[in-house]
Amino acid sequence: MEFGTLIIPHPRSVVEDTRYAEARGFAQAWFPDSHMIYGDVYACMALAAANTTRIRLATGVSVASNRIPPVTAHSIATVNEIAPGRVWLGYGTGHTGRRVMGLPPVRFADFREQVRVLHDLLKTGETSYNTEGLSRKIRFLHRNRRFINLDDRIPLYVAANAPKARQLAGEFGDGLITGRITSAERMEAVFKEVEEGARRAGRVFPAGHIPCVSLTHTCVLRPGETASSPRIVDLTGHWVAAALHGVAAGFTRMLAIPPDARPAFEAYSDYVKRMEIPAGERYLHLHQGHVIYLLPEERRFITPEAIRSTTLVGTRDELLDRIRELERAGVNQLVINPPMDRFRECIDEISRELIEHL
Repeated sequence: MEFGTLIIPHPRSVVEDTRYAEARGFAQAWFPDSHMIYGDVYACMALAAANTTRIRLATGVSVASNRIPPVTAHSIATVNEIAPGRVWLGYGTGHTGRRVMGLPPVRFADFREQVRVLHDLLKTGETSYNTEGLSRKIRFLHRNRRFINLDDRIPLYVAANAPKARQLAGEFGDGLITGRITSAERMEAVFKEVEEGARRAGRVFPAGHIPCVSLTHTCVLRPGETASSPRIVDLTGHWVAAALHGVAAGFTRMLAIPPDARPAFEAYSDYVKRMEIPAGERYLHLHQGHVIYLLPEERRFITPEAIRSTTLVGTRDELLDRIRELERAGVNQLVINPPMDRFRECIDEISRELIEHL
């Protein structure tokens, strides 16, 4: 099992944060693409690429419709010229990248076409591109001058929490990104859908199934601590709040939440409905602090049940057992999402308590 970490795209902290994670055994740095919330993902990735040597760099995830696919391919391939062979492209339909503007995720048919174009461009540098009612062959020029780098492979990981998207990952992807708490039983069902997409495309994955990354968060309980301890709430509350926002915004269905955690999510959804903000503008509030910090007024919704339903929390031995179980089930990488202001504390804990013992 490898560990990755979210790196908030802030031009003044991205270099030191990525270096810090690299020095503490993290295999990958994931940079979110949410232009109304953070700095530019590719500019910040380029800074990190120029100032690290080993850690792999990935978009976590680049959002369909934020850029046309040829520009996305061009941007990630430019970073790949700075850090050859250390760059991945994670790609999804868009949660915050679109919902922060009050827009729904990209329609599946459009998403599939964009993934196809990216797959072709990253693999061969050319493809057919359909836009504005026209179909055109497109090709990256001047590759010998190294404006971009497609010679060192750029894996394409598809963010997929729904069956059709998981089949799409099997059809075109080099890997799969899932954003929910995983279990061996869930992963078995997930891989069946991925394999169905691969079968339709005539693909076979070398290791038997597609590599899988789980975007989550992890916190190790110290002696005497529980999921309701203040330190645990401080270190996980921002990530739990992101899940609360997702349900309130309609991104995640309430049925996807374990029954014992639903009261917290229902209370938060009711809280949102009662906001003295026009209903058509509530999305602007929902993403305040998103995966950066926990709003004080939202702390009361961070219950032990909500924490356990959205994060991996336990003693070191409990978490090591859980991680080994996930690895046997096919998860290759866990990506933690530290709060921005306590980034080093989270990185140190995971490095010391988990990475060093796996």
